[in-house]
Amino acid sequence: MKKAVIYARYSSDKQDDVSIEAQVRACREYAAKNGYDIVKVYADEAISGKGSKTASRRQYQAMLRDCERNQFDAILIHKYDRVARNVGEHVNLEMRLSEHNVSLIAVAQDFGSSKEAKIMKTMMWALSEYYIDNLSDEVRKGMKEVALKGLHTGGYAPFGYDIIDKQYVINETEAHYVRKMFQCAAEKKGFVDLIDEMARNGITGKRGKPIKYTQIYEILRNKKYTGEYAYSLVEEKVRTARREKPNAIKIENALPKIIDKALFNEVQAIMNSRKQTGKKSNYLCSGLVYCGKCGAKMHGTTTRRKGYEYRKYVCSGKCGAGTVDMDKIDNFIKEYVSKLLSDETQSIIANRLREYAKGEKFRISEFNQGIKKQIAEKQEKIDGYLDAIGRKGLPDEFIIDISNKISALKDEIKSLQELPIPKDYTVPQIKNWLDSLKKSSSDRDTVILLVERIEATKTAVKAKSTLEAVLSEIGCGGRI
Repeated sequence: MKKAVIYARYSSDKQDDVSIEAQVRACREYAAKNGYDIVKVYADEAISGKGSKTASRRQYQAMLRDCERNQFDAILIHKYDRVARNVGEHVNLEMRLSEHNVSLIAVAQDFGSSKEAKIMKTMMWALSEYYIDNLSDEVRKGMKEVALKGLHTGGYAPFGYDIIDKQYVINETEAHYVRKMFQCAAEKKGFVDLIDEMARNGITGKRGKPIKYTQIYEILRNKKYTGEYAYSLVEEKVRTARREKPNAIKIENALPKIIDKALFNEVQAIMNSRKQTGKKSNYLCSGLVYCGKCGAKMHGTTTRRKGYEYRKYVCSGKCGAGTVDMDKIDNFIKEYVSKLLSDETQSIIANRLREYAKGEKFRISEFNQGIKKQIAEKQEKIDGYLDAIGRKGLPDEFIIDISNKISALKDEIKSLQELPIPKDYTVPQIKNWLDSLKKSSSDRDTVILLVERIEATKTAVKAKSTLEAVLSEIGCGGRI
């Protein structure tokens, strides 16, 4: 009697997926009818069927190792998509098994060994690949629809938010510390005291681990806190592109805002300027230039040949966009900054701010009402817990648990009561800021504070200013 093993896999990527038990049962029935002696069963659970994932299937890999030791004559599977959903993977597997005279039999798709059967088998492989590709397309479509609504698409919520019915909701206790992080960064303070404070108060990240410098850095770089929603339908392979998400769906004001955009961009400028400290080069726009083709960071380089100096920006993503002349970018930015600092720009901003200021009372009232509502909801929970404690016969551990919850809710109410009213921009504030930049002795400092991002190709250069965040914040939008 020939020896055979069974391989089963449950991927859970579709509702009608056949369970491992059912797959094994079907394989045993086939073995009994066709004279195979089952010597072992290999099973992998909840693992994708894509060919690129086979290396992560421990039981699958163990089965292949046993195959190379000639421990059996056949592998029984329920259907061909249990081992792979990629034609190339199927072909490689068949060649590997044939070297050891092991046959692969799909008991629910057994077409025999004729020439026609080989054609049918290949068709099954192709259909498996089509299924996974089509499934991926459908998943992407579904995720895109979710993203366009500004809803959560999975994973952990960012620190400062909770997810309720797929919607982002501010967690006021966490948001209080997010604001403190940005304030510390804007004032160029260290985070030692803040980290100690969070540790004393039991504040942890979403995974339950203490918040350290690495987590704070990621929080300070996350645009979600300004209300901007971004979701990438394609994986960005360059690290800077993964952070910037140039191909993402982006929706302004889709999320409840924790940080004003002006503060966010001020912090980005400070962080970017610190990244340049200590480097040999100190180009006018270094740290701000991105490839206009792939979105990756561009790095400045200087070469000297035959007495001439050549200064270029080169794409770190190696996308083939080519180099961009540094003087071209510098001249563009000097002209761009000059326009931003002009009296005409100040007049435009001043007029828009005056219009915006007319709604200040309404915004403050709306903010206060939102805080009062959250406090009332938490107080209602406290009252409910107090009623529960007042009942007789409750176990001590139950009373202790309720007391801890009441204490936590009181801390959250205190944080809400201490929240500062969001500051609106004023005409004098913006004017004084721009005037101080005009008098700045360093062109580099002015560029860092005024320019958020530069995108460049051989034929075009465009820039985005931090002033646009001010206009967006006051509801004006558009470029200056």
